[in-house]
Amino acid sequence: MVGEQGWTIRRTWMRVWLPGLLILLALAVLAWTLAPFSGDDDRPSVTPTSAPKSPVRADSQGNDFDTFVARGEKLKETPASWRGTVPDGELRHDDNGDLVVSEGVRRRFDYFLSALGEEDLNVLRARLAAHLAQALPDKAAHQAWALFEQYIGYRAALRQLEEPNREPESLRRSLEQRQALRAQWFDATTREAFFGFRDRYDQFALARRKILENQGLDADQKAARIAELEASLPEHMRDMVAASRQPVEVASQVAALRQQGASDSRVYQLRERELGAEAAERLAALDRQQAEWERRYREYREQRRAILDSGLAPADRDAQVEALRTRLFDEGELRRVEALDGVR
Repeated sequence: MVGEQGWTIRRTWMRVWLPGLLILLALAVLAWTLAPFSGDDDRPSVTPTSAPKSPVRADSQGNDFDTFVARGEKLKETPASWRGTVPDGELRHDDNGDLVVSEGVRRRFDYFLSALGEEDLNVLRARLAAHLAQALPDKAAHQAWALFEQYIGYRAALRQLEEPNREPESLRRSLEQRQALRAQWFDATTREAFFGFRDRYDQFALARRKILENQGLDADQKAARIAELEASLPEHMRDMVAASRQPVEVASQVAALRQQGASDSRVYQLRERELGAEAAERLAALDRQQAEWERRYREYREQRRAILDSGLAPADRDAQVEALRTRLFDEGELRRVEALDGVR
């Protein structure tokens, strides 16, 4: 049996940390918290010079491209966040040697820009330029480079937009502003390839939220309208919506089993049946890590209580608590400890 203190820690962990674990399980879960509206974050701090809207030309930014290729070919060690990963997206060309503009191209750009903060933007420019020169024929590589320059200009221009709050009207207005900004930077073909799916999903998420927050509808009416809304989606988007529900539903079932005192074996069987063996193994490993964390945190709490009850002056007491945290937890865990202490 788990003691009252253990259940307190577990409930605190579930309230503070369980959403983060669900994100690791399925990125699609973010859709239900309207994650698409934060999809344009992580914007490079560059000042746009102009907003080219014409189709990409092979000779655009040619001299700069060659310069950055030369710089990129000299770079050796990659950013730490890239280790053990492969570039997301895709780079393709047609029979004429022209770049095939697709969402995969944007995802490849985003992969390189994901290391902003670890490296300067111009270093990442050089890395991408060398990558494009290796992955594409010369004509398509120059076209991709010109499109990348437009893309970082667009992302920089996003910084000038007001951040939306969580209200539906604010989110809708933000979507319209971003669509208007894209029209300034990209032609219609590129806008559809880069952002078409995201925009349609954002519009669906807004419509769904509006139904859920409609106080004039009862639960059955809301369910009927949401079912009707989902039925209007393209098939591939319906599949994604259905898949994004599953991890949330399984997590809810696991929480219910835990409250009933179910064994780890029972929980594993549920996860394996609903999510597959690989996901069940990963989640079981996370459970073990969490159990070890709880043990260490309980020990820390006991030692911390002894310090607080020691009668030391406040400054000395706080210094000893801080030293205790530093000794028992690594840098990545300290913020979590402080958050849990604050909750308690």
